[in-house]
Amino acid sequence: MTEIEANEPNYEEMISELREIARKLDNPNTSVEEAVKLHTRGMELISKCEAFLAKAELTITEVHGEQTE
Repeated sequence: MTEIEANEPNYEEMISELREIARKLDNPNTSVEEAVKLHTRGMELISKCEAFLAKAELTITEVHGEQTE
């Protein structure tokens, strides 16, 4: 594991942060400036979650393929 990967949040932490972002975006008291920042961060997290899931799917497919051979 690289130092960068060690500093990255895990999948569950990213999902938790996304839920918090959604809660803040639903709050009518959140300013437009803050909403834009939250949206940007949310999109970054979604991208990271999708990459994590794609990697997990590939790993599962590879393991399954090895077991069926």
